[in-house]
Amino acid sequence: MYFEKLGHKKSFAKNDLLHFIFPIFYFLLTFEIYNFLKPSQTIKILMYGIFLLFLFTYGYLSYRVLKKTIWNKKEDNKLAQNQHKKIHNWTIFLFIALLLASLRLSVSLFLEVSQNIQSKGFSYQWITAVIWTIILIKILVTPEILYGYKILNEKVLEERNSNLTFSSIWQLYPVEEIKNEQHLILKEKVNQNLQNYFEEIEKKSINSDFFRDSKLTLNDLATKLNIPKSHLSYIFKYHSTISFSEYKKMIRIQDAIKLIDSGYLKNNTLDSLSKKIGFTSYNPFFTSFKEITGLAPVEYINNIKNVA
Repeated sequence: MYFEKLGHKKSFAKNDLLHFIFPIFYFLLTFEIYNFLKPSQTIKILMYGIFLLFLFTYGYLSYRVLKKTIWNKKEDNKLAQNQHKKIHNWTIFLFIALLLASLRLSVSLFLEVSQNIQSKGFSYQWITAVIWTIILIKILVTPEILYGYKILNEKVLEERNSNLTFSSIWQLYPVEEIKNEQHLILKEKVNQNLQNYFEEIEKKSINSDFFRDSKLTLNDLATKLNIPKSHLSYIFKYHSTISFSEYKKMIRIQDAIKLIDSGYLKNNTLDSLSKKIGFTSYNPFFTSFKEITGLAPVEYINNIKNVA
């Protein structure tokens, strides 16, 4: 179960409780047999055989899960490769340690059954103690290995988010609690592509003149990016510190600053600049410019001249 959650990033589900049925049943059965009955040698061998089958089955299933979800997994991102290597080595180490512990218990039970004594598996218990001590030390040294790809993906997202131009406005986690049922459904879909959405929005914002359209709507952006409008609405509501309307103003003012710095105003007026970047008139441009930069357009221009 642990290996499966480690590889698939799934949370605990009710169906997982089914894995506990056999161990609990087997424990209660052996407790009854050895404490209230006098089992024959045949019964002891049968119980031992069932136990070995259980160990072999879960050992094999664990191997298949690890091979499929972790050992054969490839990562492209450099940080992801480093973190994956830790998880890969940890699962190999833990799998071998559990195999050795299971082998010790199997041998111990075999010796007790063959000698026709009550089977408790206490023989050579020091071996298991050593194995678990080593596992504990390993966990203390690198605790993140316990959480697998959940922590790995968070680290990768944080690294990618730090490379965004407007990283301060994008949030990996919701800025407010999600209560709406439709939004909770959207959460599962959007989260799978959240970082890609951030990057695509910025790419279209910075590397094109798309935001210069004064009538630009969220639906227009969704169509241009080939992203469902509901996904973009969700992002600007829960994963952005500003609304889409404020984001448009910010992008347009950034565009204005680039044009000013490149000498646009040598042959054009501020009114012309405001309309070129998407404002309907000078007044909203003036208000937005001062709100975002802290300076009026003329003050910003004068500062540039003074520095020059």
